[in-house]
Amino acid sequence: MRVAAYVRVSTDEQADKGNSLGEQQERLAAYCKAMNWGAPKFFIDDGYSAKDLKRPAVKKLIREVEAQKFDIVLTTKLDRMSRNLLDMLQFVKMLSEKNCNYVSASEAFDTSTAAGRLVLQLLGTFAEFERERISERVKENMLSIARNSDKAITNPCYGYDITGEKYTINPEESMNVLLMFDLAEQGLGYRAIAKALNDTGSKTRGTAKRPAVPWSPATVKKLMHNEALRGVMIYNKRENKNGKLVLRPKEEWIIRENNHPAIIGKERYEEVKKILDSRKLTNRHADSETYLLTSLVRCGHCEALMIGNTARYVRGPKRYEYFRYTCQTYTKLSGCFYHAVHRDDLENKIIESIKQLASNSLKDIQKIKIANSSSSSEELEDLKRQLQKVNRRMQKQIEAFEEDLITAQDLKIATARTEKERSEIAAAIDRLESKKSNGGDVQNRVQRMLGDVTSIDRVVAKQAIRQLIDSIQITNGTQISITWKS
Repeated sequence: MRVAAYVRVSTDEQADKGNSLGEQQERLAAYCKAMNWGAPKFFIDDGYSAKDLKRPAVKKLIREVEAQKFDIVLTTKLDRMSRNLLDMLQFVKMLSEKNCNYVSASEAFDTSTAAGRLVLQLLGTFAEFERERISERVKENMLSIARNSDKAITNPCYGYDITGEKYTINPEESMNVLLMFDLAEQGLGYRAIAKALNDTGSKTRGTAKRPAVPWSPATVKKLMHNEALRGVMIYNKRENKNGKLVLRPKEEWIIRENNHPAIIGKERYEEVKKILDSRKLTNRHADSETYLLTSLVRCGHCEALMIGNTARYVRGPKRYEYFRYTCQTYTKLSGCFYHAVHRDDLENKIIESIKQLASNSLKDIQKIKIANSSSSSEELEDLKRQLQKVNRRMQKQIEAFEEDLITAQDLKIATARTEKERSEIAAAIDRLESKKSNGGDVQNRVQRMLGDVTSIDRVVAKQAIRQLIDSIQITNGTQISITWKS
């Protein structure tokens, strides 16, 4: 018999009697000898829980079973392989398809018999029940700690340490965090900030399993958007569903302001976030001075971006250059129709509009068009996703009724509950969509940034315009409509 012996310990089982790696290996070797099987090949996972099968040694074991290298997979106990019943049953099914059986030495059964498969399912049910009960108790305890104390209950982000069960500022790392925000305020994007950090020799924080590495735009972005930097602790934000981390509804989040010392003040954090949000990574020309309005101008007919289109001609000794914003649908996809606006004409009109807004009366500024703030947009999208989820849940209830899985009374109760949820979410969406921004706030920002907008440095002017304007719509190459950022 070709035997694959799997052994595992989780971190909290290292010292438990009978659970050490050495003891498991001895027991399995003795079991194989008593059964007159050959010496087993060991697959070892040290420091992994059994909540799923995503473990290095298990993955290697599965690959070799699929190659039909074994007749038996052996463990000391069922829960060494998995505490998830569905995972365990699917694993056993895969073994069966590869003419391989599963044997547990302690429970004394194997899946080559019907009785063994029955016992497996019964034991698997209790193992999963035990795991879920433990998980519930741990979750309740963690939620209570998050709500009622400022204890550190998750690993600290870059810039913080844990001292005496509380988050404390790491002096060296916090200096790099401050440098990131300084550079962002100077107009640098994530890529340039990462380069500046790497030039100083700085690296990300390493762990026992993951060494420190140079900064990348993605790691810089993730850190600078982490609200822990301004002293906020957010817990219960995500949950694991079928192996994927997904966002929970915002009302389930636990948010504690002033939970720990802040590296970045709230106002500065929000202001820099707006600056960075204005530099969308999809815009490859954020630092190019050729076109000030890159990614802001849209076609009023098809809603596509109007992109910079440069044409150069040489006629004898003379050289001609034309700079236009042209509908992308027409330029790249041969759709819409040709309409364009000269770069200098449009940019001069936009700068004049910004100057005019800075000096407009209160009555006039209330007429300007203002986009929803990024936070309002995110909240609106989240509400719409919740509404879709409620609709899908209702559809499943209807399908269950049609399949006689639930009664008409169950469907009636579910429908009433769903309609209540729909009504509450729809009302929240209506309130958010009807909420208007204050034109006076926009004017104040324009007045503060007017010097940058009119700067002779086109890159500085470009970044300032992107912070003030959400979009510019051009219709028939002449009609201009500006939507300002809130």
